[in-house]
Amino acid sequence: MYQDQDFRVFDDPTLPGRLAKIQRYIDPKFTATVTDLAPVFARLSMPIYDHISQHRRRTKNPPTDTWVAFSTSKRGYKMLPHLEIGFWDDRFFIWLAVLQEAKERQALLSRVKEDLVLQLPTGFECGGDHTDKDCARPLTRATYQALMAEQTQRHVEWQVGRNYRRGDAFFSLSAADQAQVIRDDVVALLPVYDQLIRL
Repeated sequence: MYQDQDFRVFDDPTLPGRLAKIQRYIDPKFTATVTDLAPVFARLSMPIYDHISQHRRRTKNPPTDTWVAFSTSKRGYKMLPHLEIGFWDDRFFIWLAVLQEAKERQALLSRVKEDLVLQLPTGFECGGDHTDKDCARPLTRATYQALMAEQTQRHVEWQVGRNYRRGDAFFSLSAADQAQVIRDDVVALLPVYDQLIRL
C-alpha cells in the first residue's frame, strides 16, 4: 500500500505538479486507510469523520507534507483533538494531536492521565509543533513531562504518536501487514483520544 516510492511526490518542485501527484498516488491510499480504520474508530464514544488534506489555500509554494485527519466534526479538525496520518518528504507519521488552534487546550490536556500516555508501546514519540517534522522526541516520562510543562506557552502544541522513516521495513510489508501496523498504532492511541473527546 504505502511504498518508499510515494515519497517521490515531494521531488516535484512545482505546486500543480506536486498536488497532482499527491492526488494521484497518495490520496487513494488515504481513502483505503479511512475505510480500514472505520471499525477501529467505531469503538470510540463519538462518531469520527475523516478529512483528507486538499491544500486549497496554497497558491505558490508546494506542500511540504500531506495527511488525512480524523476528528469528531464533519466540518474540520484543527480546533479539536484529532488523529493525523500522513507524509513528510522523509517519513510517514501517525500523530494524535491537540494544536494551538484548539479551544481550551490546557483544560483538554488536563483530562489525559500521564500514566496512560506512558503505557504506549516502545517506539512512540511526543512533540510540540506539527509544522516541524523534527520536533519528535522518544516518549519517556521526562520528555512527556517537559512537553506538558510547555503547554502554558501559546504556540506550543501537543502530539503523541509514531514516525516511520523513509527506507524503514514498514514500507516493505504487504498491504495487509501494513494495514495491521497502522491499526495497531491507532488502537494503542484510542484510550488517550477517548479521554480527550469525552464530554
